[in-house]
Amino acid sequence: MKLSDRIFGPGLVLLGAGVVLAALRIPDVPGVRFGADLMPAICGCGLALFGVFLTRAGLREAGPLASFDDWRVSPRNLLAALWVVLGLCAGLFLFESLGFPLFGMIFMAGLMVLMGARPLTVALVAPLFVLALHLAFTRIMFVDLPVGPLGTVL
Repeated sequence: MKLSDRIFGPGLVLLGAGVVLAALRIPDVPGVRFGADLMPAICGCGLALFGVFLTRAGLREAGPLASFDDWRVSPRNLLAALWVVLGLCAGLFLFESLGFPLFGMIFMAGLMVLMGARPLTVALVAPLFVLALHLAFTRIMFVDLPVGPLGTVL
C-alpha cells in the first residue's frame, strides 16, 4: 500500500507539534543554560518542518491518497517490518529487565538476519555497535541506561 505525501505530511506536522509540546513540559535543570527540553524541541521542529515540505510536495503531485496496486513486498521485508514494530512494543516491557546492551543486541541481530546479513557480519556488528552506543550514551552523554543482567560485565 502506498500512501500519499498529503497524508504523511500533516501527520508529521502534528507529530512534531506534539513533540515540541511534550518538550515544553520537561522541567528546567537548575544551573544549566540549555535544559533537557532543547533536543526534543529541535527534533520536534525538524519533524514539523519536514512535514510541511512533504505536504507541499504531495499537493503538487496528483493521484490517489492511497494505492493498493503498487504494494508488493517480499515476505522477508514484511517480517523485518513486523520485527521492528513488535520488537519496539516488546521493548516497552523488557527494556528494564534485559537492559540496553542485551535488548539492543537481540533486536539488532534479529533485524540484520531478517534483512539478509551474513551470520558472521551479524555476530561482529550487532554486539560492537550496541556496545559503542551504550558507551557513547553512558560515558559521554551521561544517560543512565539500564544494563540488566550484563551489569557486572559493563
